[in-house]
Amino acid sequence: MASSRAQVVRRSSRGALAAGLLVLVVLALAPAAPAARSGRVAPESRWAPWAPGRAADAVLRDDWVRHWIYDAQPTGTLTLTMADVAPEATLDATDATGATVWSVETGDAWAATGTLPAAFVAIFAGPDPNVLRSGELRAYNADGSMRFQRAFANKFVEPLCDTPARLVWAEVSAQKVTRVFVRQGSTTRSVALPYRPPRAFFINPAAASADGSRLAVGVYMNNPSRWRTMMYWLRVSRAGVPRIVSHRVTDWPYLALSPDGSNAAVMSSRNAPQASRNLWVAFGKFTGRLLPAGANSSEIGVAKWRIFEQGGYSYQSDTVAWGTSEVSVVDWSMQYMYQRAWVWDDSAGSIWFRHDPAIFNLAGIDNTGALTVINVDTYAIASVPGTYADAVPLSDGRLTTLTPEGVLDIIPNPVAGP
Repeated sequence: MASSRAQVVRRSSRGALAAGLLVLVVLALAPAAPAARSGRVAPESRWAPWAPGRAADAVLRDDWVRHWIYDAQPTGTLTLTMADVAPEATLDATDATGATVWSVETGDAWAATGTLPAAFVAIFAGPDPNVLRSGELRAYNADGSMRFQRAFANKFVEPLCDTPARLVWAEVSAQKVTRVFVRQGSTTRSVALPYRPPRAFFINPAAASADGSRLAVGVYMNNPSRWRTMMYWLRVSRAGVPRIVSHRVTDWPYLALSPDGSNAAVMSSRNAPQASRNLWVAFGKFTGRLLPAGANSSEIGVAKWRIFEQGGYSYQSDTVAWGTSEVSVVDWSMQYMYQRAWVWDDSAGSIWFRHDPAIFNLAGIDNTGALTVINVDTYAIASVPGTYADAVPLSDGRLTTLTPEGVLDIIPNPVAGP
């Protein structure tokens, strides 16, 4: 997950479902997230962590202290801990041994991870992600020192990319102007996105390629009847100059760029026409091929030559309730490589997976804290003893795990390939 972006999405919930109505599982997959790991309100009860390197979607069972993995790599782990009784959270970066290298206390945090424990972090004093706030941007080196620090006031701010060569972030001011910044060496350049919404909103969606040379940034348009986003594709030159490639009004609440930025998997609003649901598009384009899982997906990830989708449904009436969860992996030609579904005898059952950067192994936590690991290529599946809050497969085949008590560990791959 090196040089990738960690993105967090705040959950939203709906009231009781009418009999016979099928909806995407949100509450079944994870309870409402605390403000410290929040970033925005997802549309229509659909949510997804964003792009490669995204934040954990751990099942949160403890009423007082919550732990999850922000990002995990063979070189280190970024974890977030929050107490329900206070607005503060702690973001900890460890090295490969699990030793803490740097730590920051914050009310809310966004991070774009490079090669951990290096990371580019936006920290906010306040816990509410849906209001303009003040805070600091900090870029931490792997040894814990800071290579960049910048204060901001009364803005929405989101880091997008952290590499040794450049930092990329986006800001929305109180004047409703969205700007994309690129810092390369000691020089910072920016470009303003022309569209100004009726009021300042968080940046949604947004993603960057691994090297920060290709970007996708959306400006929410606040349409009361339908999710609408003014979507911009941007390219960053070798000199670090960002420029707009194309833009259009879309109904995309979420997207994930491929590591090289050449393609993106986009998730369309539930109210979008069926023909435009969940597309595979080329960089700079707004039409493309339908992804196989279609409207059922609530999270998408992209690796080199592979696309990951997961989601599900829930049903509830006065007499019966049930739920389904599904995970699938396809190649870039849209051919299935793996697909599996789980059926629960109540609407609260769920399992939620994370994958390694190549989408080779999957690690899923169900609503009881049980951990399941799957090898996509061999179809091998294993259950890991214990109860977990989160688990992330690493690119070297091992697995980083986190218990509900906050105990971090790295274990051998239980489904190693031949």
